[in-house]
Amino acid sequence: MKKVTSIFLFLFLLSTLLHAQGSVDAYRFSREDLYGTARAMSMGGAFGALGGDLTGVSINPAGIAVYRSSEVVGTLNTSTEKSTVGIRDARRTLFKMDNLGFVGYFPLREDAFSLINFGFSYNKLKSFNKNITAVGSPNSSLKDYIADVSYGIVPQDLQFHDDLPDPFLSQPWLSVLGYNSYLINPENDTGPRYLPLNTGTDKPTNRIATRERGYIDNFDFTIGTSIHDVLNLGLSLTVKSLSYSIESDYKEEFGKGDFGLYNGLSVSGAGFGAKFGVIYRPMSELRLGVAYHTPTWYALSETYNTEMVDNLRAYVADPDYKAGSTFSDHFSNEYDLKTPGKFVASVASVLGNRFIISLDYELMDYSKMRLMVPANSMDSDSWYDTHNQYISDDYWLASTVRFGMEYRITPQLYGRLGYAWMQNAYDESYEMSGDPAIAWSNTIFRMEGDTHWVTGGIGYRFSRNFYLDAAIVYKTQMDDLYPFPSLYTVGRQELVIDASPFRLRNYSTRGLITLGYRF
Repeated sequence: MKKVTSIFLFLFLLSTLLHAQGSVDAYRFSREDLYGTARAMSMGGAFGALGGDLTGVSINPAGIAVYRSSEVVGTLNTSTEKSTVGIRDARRTLFKMDNLGFVGYFPLREDAFSLINFGFSYNKLKSFNKNITAVGSPNSSLKDYIADVSYGIVPQDLQFHDDLPDPFLSQPWLSVLGYNSYLINPENDTGPRYLPLNTGTDKPTNRIATRERGYIDNFDFTIGTSIHDVLNLGLSLTVKSLSYSIESDYKEEFGKGDFGLYNGLSVSGAGFGAKFGVIYRPMSELRLGVAYHTPTWYALSETYNTEMVDNLRAYVADPDYKAGSTFSDHFSNEYDLKTPGKFVASVASVLGNRFIISLDYELMDYSKMRLMVPANSMDSDSWYDTHNQYISDDYWLASTVRFGMEYRITPQLYGRLGYAWMQNAYDESYEMSGDPAIAWSNTIFRMEGDTHWVTGGIGYRFSRNFYLDAAIVYKTQMDDLYPFPSLYTVGRQELVIDASPFRLRNYSTRGLITLGYRF
């Protein structure tokens, strides 16, 4: 059973050579966050049926037809991110702009179509900024994992020699690193089985440190109209800009030696998509909204490198052993990514001029994520078939619910509260196993949990033209942080490699201020 598992993993790793992305990265770039204007955020982002706000327009483009004046608006955000494992935590504080836009109102002298509005908006969809540190005692070692996934490789193909090609160009990177750092040894001269370095009874202590940076920015170009002031229609053309980088350090310390693995990855690119929306007002107190966001088609480029440092003299039998490092060159690659589409259904009630209550529901099918070769690539169109099969098997439908309410305290002052919940998209068996499709040599990954936001804020109208909104957004998310994947026999009946994941608690607090001018 174990041998069958190893053969499959070897074939998969062989298919990922010189391509750093995998299902983990596809999910990372497809899952968005809760961002927008202070008014919308203080109401949990539940603006799909309300409109009249740039965040509402981003959710449902028909919201632009709610405007009865032109507007310029901008939002500033300060945030503190905290990730905690046990008693260790890592913090990062940021100050940035989350939202900027313009809406132009143009009334028409038509009986049916009363207006046509145009708008441009910038909205931040996601921030990747995060630092993580963790220390633990795993039941298995990374060397056990490398030995298992290296099954079937001819040892000579992993060696560096002037007369041989660079093994990083033809073999799985983890196997190259592990073999040349003495973490694994072939059972015999031809393989196919590898054994991990024997460290006796010395149980490892592992240390993880990761540093992530980056963002996904969204630019919407929107047009909308209203039919008899009852039915609003809207269309947005969307451009997204993506930038992501991660540096990860993993170290295992034994009683008389240690080794460490460093990985660096940078990804950048842009994508495009569209949004369609309708808001229907059957009565003055009720609004119903429906929107569809097409998949985003990204064209991405990446650069990555790796290095393993070993100091294992006490455990290596080879008398010629010297502590040192094995490292790759910087490799580059281009690929396309299609994120899943999104369905949004919304309902809101506006009671007089004093009270608003609103609810949004979103549904995304993450099993539809796809990695693809660029149109001008020499690679086969089937290059990512294995990755995409993993995506289809391991990811599923995920829901997002947003709820908010607003109360007009005085003619100028408004109070707001909100809540949002985002479900993770993992298939249940995949979530329990912790065995993803790992590409290249960065084995550290997070199994993200459900996300919860609790929000609140106030708004003040200085005049008919100027207004100021403020919001506080508190976010929590519980993840499992894996130093490397756990491995099971076929059918996941028996645990072979136990990675002993850390429980990672993520918290963030954001303060937002939005200033707007209507004319």
